[in-house]
Amino acid sequence: MTKLFVPAIALAVTIAMPAQDADSSNKLQPYLRDLVRVAEPGAKLPVYFVMADRLGYDHWFPRVFRLGVEQRRATVMAELKAHAETTQADLLAYLAAETAAGDVANVRSNWLGNFVLAEATPLAILNAATDPSVAEVWFDYVPPLAAVEDGATVAAADLPAQYGPLSSVAATSVRVPGPGPTAVHADQAWALGFEGQGVIVMNSDSGIDTNPGIHNDLVTNIWTNPGEIAGNNVDDDNNGFIDDIYGWDFGSNNNSIDDGGGHGSNTAGCIAADGTCTGITQGMAPLASIMTGQLSGESSQWAAIQYGIQMGAHLQTSSHSYKLYFNPPPNYKMHRDVGVNSLAAGLIRTNSTSNDGNICGSTVNAARKPFNISAPGNLPAPYLDPNQTLQGQLGGVIGVAAWDFNVDALKSYSPCGPFAWNLADVLANLPGYSNPWDPAYNDYPWTGGTQQGLLKPDISAPTGTQATTSSPCGYSTFSGTSNATPCANGVMALWKSANMSLTPEDVAMITHTTADDRGTVPGKENNWGAGVINAERGVRRALCVHRADGQPAWEVPHSVATAGAVQYTVDGVPGSLAAVILGFSRTNVNLGPVTIGVGNNPISLAVGLTDAAGDLNVNLATAPALVGLTLYSQGLLLDSTYTNDILASNVVGTVLLP
Repeated sequence: MTKLFVPAIALAVTIAMPAQDADSSNKLQPYLRDLVRVAEPGAKLPVYFVMADRLGYDHWFPRVFRLGVEQRRATVMAELKAHAETTQADLLAYLAAETAAGDVANVRSNWLGNFVLAEATPLAILNAATDPSVAEVWFDYVPPLAAVEDGATVAAADLPAQYGPLSSVAATSVRVPGPGPTAVHADQAWALGFEGQGVIVMNSDSGIDTNPGIHNDLVTNIWTNPGEIAGNNVDDDNNGFIDDIYGWDFGSNNNSIDDGGGHGSNTAGCIAADGTCTGITQGMAPLASIMTGQLSGESSQWAAIQYGIQMGAHLQTSSHSYKLYFNPPPNYKMHRDVGVNSLAAGLIRTNSTSNDGNICGSTVNAARKPFNISAPGNLPAPYLDPNQTLQGQLGGVIGVAAWDFNVDALKSYSPCGPFAWNLADVLANLPGYSNPWDPAYNDYPWTGGTQQGLLKPDISAPTGTQATTSSPCGYSTFSGTSNATPCANGVMALWKSANMSLTPEDVAMITHTTADDRGTVPGKENNWGAGVINAERGVRRALCVHRADGQPAWEVPHSVATAGAVQYTVDGVPGSLAAVILGFSRTNVNLGPVTIGVGNNPISLAVGLTDAAGDLNVNLATAPALVGLTLYSQGLLLDSTYTNDILASNVVGTVLLP
């Protein structure tokens, strides 16, 4: 059959949609444009249409910072859904007509990134692109699984003798931690009563073993959709998915999430394996619930994140990542867009960052610095570390490095930062990159090493831990940033179970400020991130978070003219004695049972009991006499419920501007 390409301007007369563009093929991502030129006329190509009208960073921030985390989720979901319904209406109507004609199939709307997925013929793609509401059209690329999975396993036969034979035994009432939880002090967080209870984690990966059954260490930890009746082939909860009992396969668009005990089963065990099989607890958060999102390519990742937000997940993790050297390369712009919206919705996210550290110094490969960190682990974190002196927008993902806890060193494959959020840097490393770009995302330039770029990764976590494989009690040694990432997420689930009001900004702040410092400079740097994650120290900080106007930032600028007052909040244990103190220097001083970080002459702004939500709120009027000063504030809490300690919060620097 002769292969045919006809420009859309000639085709537009055959459809009902207006032909506004001189050539709709200009909206096609270059890789898709080439495919359309050579595709058979009747072939259906997987694509997604990105809408032009989008809700961005300035729409959400700082507005959502003052909202409670569940109110954030509800507000952002409602606004994104309403916006997508309006902006996608014309395109969806056209795709529906073409579906009836047999030229389009499998149409799905995504409100989180405001795009529409479909399988469409070249003619239908070109004609749909003539709609002025469509900004870009992308080929929905599915890279090889081995390319996106940032980990590997060791066969069960190679496990240390202490882990075999793996027979099913009852879990003990006092948990015996495996080496991974021990390395990051998760067992000490368990001893305080925090094991991830009440927390739902969306594990976006290759699925989870369900045939013949879920692993015994995970069977009580698998999230079950409360609104769905299994096996009746009905969308009982009207969420758009039929029989999504444990989650969804967002690549194949069905409810079959089995991965045969593969990569996704490994990552799930890192989060929540509870020790039923061996009596040894290998998961960081053994009472957390695991929601499953099975992935193929980038669009399935974004769909899984949307599902997690919609269905109430508190955290999301993925050990699939997308590298600049892929052909086609990642849609960095959409990763940032989705990161902005998921952050606004209050979803706490971690992601692997590649296993490309060994080629970080290459001069010929697109994985070299400053693009050694893969997407979406390359997104800005929700917290700007003090060492990040080049400051741009916040982002939605905490990127994780791989720490070998046996020798206390980073693995050689653990990637190196920084990452360059700057189109000129991208083009310098990959001249053929011609994907659409948002100028707002030129906020962390590297410029050949003359600027800082974005410090990445954010945190280091264990690799070489024990991970669940096939049912009922298979185990293997897992590795890669694929292993480190769910370990870090499981630790964050412990913090969330200690304080369910934690926002992504809180968790990222805790991650950065309580880590065990490593590297060649104090604080965050481009190999270790902020250091090695510390579960026990993080739980104590989670029990006593301090915010200024909703933000747990290092510096929060305020204007006397517009704000009038700064609201300080201690968010801790209900019914506990708490205090807000102020100082004029960012220095640590040991005051007997507690170390404070606001200098040796603190001023007590407020003392009182936290309310039923664990909050103590106080307002400081921004009087003209204070303009130009930087006030450092900190929360203190006398916790008689969990730790019997005086807990000191993070320090917030508030710059009072005219």
